[in-house]
Amino acid sequence: MSAEPRFSGDLSNSETFWRDLSPWLKERGYTLRARYQPDWKPSWSKKKGGRHLFEDGHKASAASILMDAVRVSDGKMVMLKKISVPDSASPTKELKMNELVRSGLLSMDDPHNHCVPVYEILQVPESNTIHLVVMPFLRNWLNDLGDAPFDTVGEALGFIGQLFEGVQLLHHNRIAHNDIKFDNIMVDSSPLYRRPMHPINSERRYDWSGKESPRSITRHPVRYYLIDFDLTAHYNLESGPAQERCGYGGDRSLPEFKSNPEGQCDPFPVEIYRLGHIIKGFLMTSLQMDEPDKARNVKVNHAMDFMSPLVTDMMQDDPKKRPTIDQVMLRFDEIVKGLGFFKLRALFWPDFDDEENFVVRTLWTKPKHFVSQIINILGRYSAIPPTPSPPSSSKDKKGGKKK
Repeated sequence: MSAEPRFSGDLSNSETFWRDLSPWLKERGYTLRARYQPDWKPSWSKKKGGRHLFEDGHKASAASILMDAVRVSDGKMVMLKKISVPDSASPTKELKMNELVRSGLLSMDDPHNHCVPVYEILQVPESNTIHLVVMPFLRNWLNDLGDAPFDTVGEALGFIGQLFEGVQLLHHNRIAHNDIKFDNIMVDSSPLYRRPMHPINSERRYDWSGKESPRSITRHPVRYYLIDFDLTAHYNLESGPAQERCGYGGDRSLPEFKSNPEGQCDPFPVEIYRLGHIIKGFLMTSLQMDEPDKARNVKVNHAMDFMSPLVTDMMQDDPKKRPTIDQVMLRFDEIVKGLGFFKLRALFWPDFDDEENFVVRTLWTKPKHFVSQIINILGRYSAIPPTPSPPSSSKDKKGGKKK
């Protein structure tokens, strides 16, 4: 029977799970926020103002399965994901992905590996089925970094390059993610903040001592990750072509899914199509929908028109006509080499349709962008941000600042 809230903003039933685990987690090297400590009392109870004005008034957004924590050894924020493993002999696919990493097929230290790393897996005491997967604290690449995910064309190309690189490593190892879509891509945004930001209210510092806002990706490069490996599969191509039944995954706009919904398909060309769909729907246009015929007032980002030939080929109706990931990478590298100095530093999305945005662009966006690019040029920052190294999984060594 669920307990009734004692006051507005009290812990929910899903939150009490984490509060009860807090002492044990501290022993394992992870601390939870004040709200999830056993002796917590709401700081706003005797003060003026709503609970959202106080740090401990902010609930974890998905406490039934996810909880933010701080790794004691280096002060780095991590994410704890609660999973149920009814049979240890038959682990979930997410744990199988971790087994591939631990087997040596994939390496967490490989700079080309963009699968979200698993630092460790903790078995909850007095439970044979509940485990906690410890991962980096990541944020949504599209919606959590301000009004637009990128300031410049070069930053967008850095994102695309990392995405292609991560999928290429999987395909080289006969692995298909099988659910690549915009919300299965995350970013480690920690380099963008001078001080750690709050996990729920990203406009505030972790300790609630002041406001915090993201800095330039060009000057503070970030690393992007693929998440959600529930459908990921490792194929034995020696026994025949990889096959999956049509209709799997979140992006079901593929031509082969519609033409032969009960048939089989090759998951690797499916992956290529889905990559192209992300670029077209979120970087080249404002489509952001699986069904183009239902879209209204679609805007086109002409700053990214140079990607059109490659994306068109990636989204061919005939899967056999789509390029492989190696061919995609070769063509992408050639495209990047052909772009000039000013193009790479141009505004990522320069066009505005309505009058209000035109005013904002003229009086704020363009002057701000010009000043920012002068700083980047004088500081000799690369127009395409370099990919940061993979994070350290060690709990014993104190992490240091990356330059």
